[in-house]
Amino acid sequence: MPQHSILYQNAEKTIFLIDIPTSIASAQELTPVQLGATLCNLYPTGNGIDNHRKRLLLSSKPLEKPYAVSTEPKSDVARARVLSRIPVSERTYQTEIIEPLVRRALQEISRAHSHSADWCRARKIRGEETRLKRKQDGAWSRTSSCEDGCSEEDALGVPAPTGPPVILSPGINMFGSRPELCNVMVRNTSSAQALLDVRCKAEPEPEHREQTTTHRHVFFVPPLSTFLLCSLPLSAEDEASEGPIPGLSPDRKFNLILLDPPWSNRSVRRSGHYQTQSYSDVGLLSKRIGDILKVHLPDNPECVSIAAIWITNGSKARRAAYDAIKGAGLSVHEEWVWIKTTTKGEPITPLEGLWRKPYEILVIGRRVDRPSDAIEPITRRVIAGMPDVHSRKPNLKEVFEQVFFSRSGSNRKTGDTCTAYSALEVFARNLTAGWWACGNEALKFNSKDWWVEA
Repeated sequence: MPQHSILYQNAEKTIFLIDIPTSIASAQELTPVQLGATLCNLYPTGNGIDNHRKRLLLSSKPLEKPYAVSTEPKSDVARARVLSRIPVSERTYQTEIIEPLVRRALQEISRAHSHSADWCRARKIRGEETRLKRKQDGAWSRTSSCEDGCSEEDALGVPAPTGPPVILSPGINMFGSRPELCNVMVRNTSSAQALLDVRCKAEPEPEHREQTTTHRHVFFVPPLSTFLLCSLPLSAEDEASEGPIPGLSPDRKFNLILLDPPWSNRSVRRSGHYQTQSYSDVGLLSKRIGDILKVHLPDNPECVSIAAIWITNGSKARRAAYDAIKGAGLSVHEEWVWIKTTTKGEPITPLEGLWRKPYEILVIGRRVDRPSDAIEPITRRVIAGMPDVHSRKPNLKEVFEQVFFSRSGSNRKTGDTCTAYSALEVFARNLTAGWWACGNEALKFNSKDWWVEA
């Protein structure tokens, strides 16, 4: 069984402390909820046990103190000028709802934690030496661009699949090049882990430019997982002909769809880590998200339908997420606040900061059978967790299962008690056992380079 990533939770399941590297590592294995459904209903091949050796995910150094704040307004006049540009409703939402909620949650976790205990597990740090790879033909090679799994150029250069999916076998599966995996549905239908061994071109050091080198790049594919490496259509020119996700049949439905869209914000634009939508396109991005939800969530009111969308701390992204959820026939049901802390539970930046908030919010919608004019309050939960490497969010599979898919966590409002569920992560950066994933970085943190034997 996977190691629990939840270090603390209250009885109401509204406050959690989660270890992020463990959450991704444990998500590589099937959970008891999934094993119950899998062994009874889905894939009667195998015994439901993954016998691979335990691995630890390489991480960044634990943050012991909050970041030094250098971007906040330096004077009261400058602060007032910035505040004047923020809508009153947005300021009220942050200062009267989110900030008090987070403060109370951190206080509760602090009371339950010993003062000497860290708010995370011990980490294996990814050092500089792990970024340099094998010595080939007398020269050191850098990690190949294959680490992310499928570049946008590769994904765009291969047509959407028309044939059957690629079914992996337990053990090693060999591929001659990275484009062989792009825009192709790849499935591990076994209850054991599979491995991808892909031939990749290496990027030579400047002093060895004349040498062309290749090496094999390995990715771990968790049991009963499916992935589709593709560039999702986000611009007006990228209209999909057969559905909002290239290569994914509109007939394929999921109880849970989790999305981490490429919203635009200052820090991401400055870093250049990945492409984002401009604010002028936020309406189009909202439409694309809504199309995914409308097509791939079941429209049967008897089935559980949950949409979860990560947003940035701005009114435009939140409104776009709300619009996408409501446009798909769902109601905004919950908001989960991921508060990023130090090893001692301090927010990494001030809660009241204007330019950089120490939290991100997951907006959750679901289909609820109730009168159209009925309005219910939004349930809010706080998930504390020390941040990890760039773009790595906590894997919330364990929390989703506790809140929505376990019998002990059945929803009192709707009476849901189901345990079997299907899930899709869109814009994924790692695979999850039993889930589907799509995006051009879906294999990113499943690269062998990110893991060490426990």
